Amino acid sequence: MRKLCFSLFILSLVVAGNAQTSENMQLLRQMSDGFAELAAQVKPGVVKITTEGTEEGRIFDLPWGRPFRVPDQERRGQGSGVVAEFEGQQYIITNNHVIRRADDIRVEATDSRFFEAEVVGRDSLSDVAVLRIDAEDLPTLTLGDSDQLREGEWVMAIGNPLGFAHSVTMGTVSALGRDRFGPEYGSFIQTDAALNKGNSGGALVNLRGELVGINTAITSNDGGNIGIGFAIPINLVKHVAEQLIEHGEVRRGLLGVRIGNLEPLLAEAMGLDNTQGVLITSVNSGRAADKAGVKRDDIVLEVDGQPVHNAVDLRSLIGSTAPGVEVELLVLRDGKQKRIKVELEALTEEVLATTAGTRDSNEARGPLGIRVENLKDEWAERLGYEDEAGVMVVRVARGSEAAKRGLLRGMLIQEINDERVENVEDYEDALAEIEPGDAFMMRVLGQRGTRLIGMRMPVN
Repeated sequence: MRKLCFSLFILSLVVAGNAQTSENMQLLRQMSDGFAELAAQVKPGVVKITTEGTEEGRIFDLPWGRPFRVPDQERRGQGSGVVAEFEGQQYIITNNHVIRRADDIRVEATDSRFFEAEVVGRDSLSDVAVLRIDAEDLPTLTLGDSDQLREGEWVMAIGNPLGFAHSVTMGTVSALGRDRFGPEYGSFIQTDAALNKGNSGGALVNLRGELVGINTAITSNDGGNIGIGFAIPINLVKHVAEQLIEHGEVRRGLLGVRIGNLEPLLAEAMGLDNTQGVLITSVNSGRAADKAGVKRDDIVLEVDGQPVHNAVDLRSLIGSTAPGVEVELLVLRDGKQKRIKVELEALTEEVLATTAGTRDSNEARGPLGIRVENLKDEWAERLGYEDEAGVMVVRVARGSEAAKRGLLRGMLIQEINDERVENVEDYEDALAEIEPGDAFMMRVLGQRGTRLIGMRMPVN
């Protein structure tokens, strides 16, 4: 009897286990079916883009003979696009870099139809472009709300990687609010959904089939996918596309300042216990911020009540506001909060143009690993420092404290811990007052303007 009961008990466990296994398999099949249905739903709203253009040849002067001319070369490219509707009209949204140098643009739909496209508008600062084709019956994607995205959320990418049209990959939202790679406007969604060359301009959709981003870039050692891809949030894309359609350009606000993130060392040197906010490193004379009373070294904490965590936040908030609109800044100045109202001016691409400096790797002197000299008249005239005072950085040692903090040859050191530096003696006296291991501030002038650099006096 006991054996019979034990056998029945084991049999019940097996049956229950089989039932559980069957249930798990059913859930997996349902998930797989759901992904397949999602792909079938969104793929028709994604198009393949091919481009043709001509790159004008250049002339090179050769020291040993006649000038050599490189002939004109044909350029072919490919990418992706998505079909979206604005004001009842269908448009193709893609990346600016996909069509930037194109003379002819062709759009191919999933049903094998193809169309010649014209550019409605493009914006290099956000890398968004809007195209128009002679078709009104293409399936469109529903525009979602990228502000509602969560890290870890499942997403699907659709595009034309390496010419393999309408490829589908799955992944998650790895991170939100990633920095751009240069002075562009807005931030990125990071995803591990596989992206490769040709995915640019394609769709990133959530599991509801809503377009939440336009795929635009990857980070890779060899040009292939390693699981770090980036998409432009759809809320930014909508803002840019609507302005391109209505005005042919994007109208953005301008404060007229240079900004920088509060790195921990700089925050410590300024007596702060966190890196919340954005540092105003310089204020352009006569611009909106200057007229409103914004000062150098102010730390912007909020814009119209919205917290500002870093430079990406501030640039995005100001850039998404139209010129002529008044915004209220909450700034921290000398340890006290202050509200300042600023009427924004218009931002142009020229305002964001930057010039990189070069670093001298020769051996240098001093505890910071640099050599400085008094500013000479010929240097001041050549570098535009005629009306400035300070000491010139003439060498920066590789691997030194100064090199790590971004100090470059040709920069002019003007202050150390708010003490003016007008000559080498001032510079050496100021450094002598700083104990080894202490953090301190250095104000420098370079080709990008004036900024503060946080440093730590080396112990040895």
